[in-house]
Amino acid sequence: MRLKEDPMRNDQTKPAYNLQIMTNSQYVLGYSLMQNPTDTRTLIPFLHQLDQNGVLGREIVADAGYGSESNYKYIEDELPNCTALIPYSTMLKENSRKWRSDDRKVMNWEYHEADDYYIDPYGVRFNFKRYAYRNDKYKFRRDFKLYQAEKYDENHQVIPQALTPRGNIKSIMVNPQWEYFKAKARESLLNSNTYSRRKYDVESVFGNLKAYLGFKRFTVRGLKKAKRQIGIALMALNMKKMAGRPSSYSYNFKKKGRTI
Repeated sequence: MRLKEDPMRNDQTKPAYNLQIMTNSQYVLGYSLMQNPTDTRTLIPFLHQLDQNGVLGREIVADAGYGSESNYKYIEDELPNCTALIPYSTMLKENSRKWRSDDRKVMNWEYHEADDYYIDPYGVRFNFKRYAYRNDKYKFRRDFKLYQAEKYDENHQVIPQALTPRGNIKSIMVNPQWEYFKAKARESLLNSNTYSRRKYDVESVFGNLKAYLGFKRFTVRGLKKAKRQIGIALMALNMKKMAGRPSSYSYNFKKKGRTI
């Protein structure tokens, strides 16, 4: 995989694994070691594993690297009792002034839901023409709605803004399901304060793994052996955290000592 440890920035690859963990109050409740370098493709099998083990919580909190249409769809269809608090990659950019003032973004166009058509900043109307779909390289199907610009005005004159530089009629494709999931993600994150705790809950575990245990690389080869090694290391972190946590007996004893 391509790692960050590349001082020459010549895109070198090294043997590595992608570690996925689920935490609660910095306790590791589940982990998985995968050979896929992208986090987007690791979420569904990891959630399936956690659900099978009965440790999956009601709120699934992850960073923007996991926000994809396939992941949102899986959580809604297969995990209806869970709430996805996962932003998508362009969520923060959409709130910027530059994004909202960009006339090329369809989300900034005027939309008429009753007749199902868009009007771009130049006044060109884009009418719904047909449905379309695309399959990505992982065979996930994305359904689109194709809108085509009106070529002629009321006087049957050609509208220059409705044509491309080559003279073809302009068209746009809108993914209604993706827009629905994005709107749902924005609403869920706006009404929850859980996402703000993600950084110091999850990232602290990786920091402690390197700082306290000195675990920066595997000393064994093979996925099966590497899973066992990282499992022991994560178990040690949980035990260290439990050992440093004051028990209810010691807390009551100190409390009584202060009141005497």
